[in-house]
Amino acid sequence: MKDVDALKSGWLSDAPERFRESLLSIGRWHPVAAGTVIYTNGTEEHDLYGIASGSVRFHITMNAHEQRVAHVCGPGFWFGEHELLTGTPRIMEIDAPEDTNLFRVRAADFLKLARTDSDAWRWIGLLSTQHMALALGAADDLMLPSAEQRVIAVLLRLSGRRLAHPASPPLGRILMTQSETAVAANLSRASVGTILRNLSRDGLLAVNYG
Repeated sequence: MKDVDALKSGWLSDAPERFRESLLSIGRWHPVAAGTVIYTNGTEEHDLYGIASGSVRFHITMNAHEQRVAHVCGPGFWFGEHELLTGTPRIMEIDAPEDTNLFRVRAADFLKLARTDSDAWRWIGLLSTQHMALALGAADDLMLPSAEQRVIAVLLRLSGRRLAHPASPPLGRILMTQSETAVAANLSRASVGTILRNLSRDGLLAVNYG
């Protein structure tokens, strides 16, 4: 899939062609190397980003908890709309666990577009609503009583096979450690390790190291 086509495979596919082409005409490619922090919590920056290839990880640090990885997204996913809408500092840290090609739309350029397209904010609102549904679904999955069901639900979400936009392709691999996965599933590392070994034994996934 071409990078520009990948950008249209998620939220942007819901918007009309006119808005898609206008948005893509004002952005710039923004490749980042594996291990790059795209922005941190508290950064005063309100740009919008789309993932064309690779993946990014979302680190949350709310309610006085320490920072931890909560989600992973791949091609077709757009992010950064919360701060674009509110004008507030970044509320999460985002990093790239692998070489990733992003498409970056500067906030100032989007504001210019919005002055000529009366529906521009509507599509940003749709993106925000889709992300709210994703967050609510993730919270709902964490209430599953079965530890195995909870881990499976988290793995499906992290790989883009659960709660993701139906037009977005799933990820072929999840670049998270077992410890990070345990935190995301709200379980001990030992419990998650046992569940992952059982799933691997049954041929449902492969666990790699390093």
